[in-house]
Amino acid sequence: MQKTILFISHTGQIGGAEVVLLSMAQHYRDRCHVILLADGPLRQKLSDCGVSVDVIAGRDSMLKVSRQGGRLEVIRAAPAALALAWRLARVARHYDILFPNSQKAAVITMLTGAILRKPVVWYLHDILSSAHFSALQRRLVVTLANHMASWILTNSQVSRDAFIACGGKANHISVAPCGVDAAPFDMISDKEINAAKQALGVGNHPLVGLFGRITPWKGQHVLIEALTRLPDVHALIVGDALFGEDAYRQELQTLVATHGLTDRVHWLGFRQDIPLLMRTVDMIVHCSTAPEPYGLVIVEGMLACRPVIAADGGASRELLGEDYPYLAAPGDSEALAKKIATLQSLNTEERESLVAANSKRARALFSKERMLTDIDQALQHIG
Repeated sequence: MQKTILFISHTGQIGGAEVVLLSMAQHYRDRCHVILLADGPLRQKLSDCGVSVDVIAGRDSMLKVSRQGGRLEVIRAAPAALALAWRLARVARHYDILFPNSQKAAVITMLTGAILRKPVVWYLHDILSSAHFSALQRRLVVTLANHMASWILTNSQVSRDAFIACGGKANHISVAPCGVDAAPFDMISDKEINAAKQALGVGNHPLVGLFGRITPWKGQHVLIEALTRLPDVHALIVGDALFGEDAYRQELQTLVATHGLTDRVHWLGFRQDIPLLMRTVDMIVHCSTAPEPYGLVIVEGMLACRPVIAADGGASRELLGEDYPYLAAPGDSEALAKKIATLQSLNTEERESLVAANSKRARALFSKERMLTDIDQALQHIG
């Protein structure tokens, strides 16, 4: 008899990890349930996919602990975390495997697992390093995982290595790269692309796309600064601010105005038609200033058959290849501008060769089917 699974996410917003959760929950929907610790558009998205989902709202004192939060912040959150773990236990007792999909969800779920003596499989989507988390938070979550998690999945080798470097045990961990479905990209027609570009009003100007949440470490400012060196290039910024980061968005808009780029930077906010927009731009840039644990947008760009420029850090080389030529130093707008200019200079044959190689690599290594196979294999370790 197949084991039932309870997926847990700390957020109801939709980011990269939540896109992966959608794929997993759809795959296991006949034997799974999803608990969100905060409401948001993810709940409706799961429901629309035929996935059973409920919200058990956590307190702000726990959910709003910052990644760099210290001892006092963690202590204040502890009572709410314990109370939420007991509330989660009322649902979790009906399932065979508890499967948290984020670090905050993992802390709560591992406590619940200990209460119920249920196995916990944690899908780790983060690099546990000083660039992302305080020393206390890294120590806390690794200690819990070493004693309370039955198995750990990571989205990349980089994430796995960081976990082990923090003291995590290496004997119950495996890598399951986040899979992306190629079909939505393959279905886009040239007619749709031409219509989308016309609707954007960019004419024949080169169009660079940056996709993702608007937050300082995603590096939207790096692209804007690069545009000052590229007088004919337009930029499409797709995504918006979450988690109280509206001030950064305002800083970006001020930066655009200061450099006289208002007519060349197009703000689209959150969109549902990402495959179409990626196929519409001439190239896709990834500008993260801190090491990226995976980089879903990189894989999506590869599947969209558009040239990709990525920040040279985190999992970028793991995704694109060790010798990939279009990597730029993180945070270096001059280096990014040079890579954009180099890509613009490629002839048709060179460009097609690049995107064909990227697409082939993505379909072979980072498909949704391969990810689900990796997860199935990990679940087999659970007795």
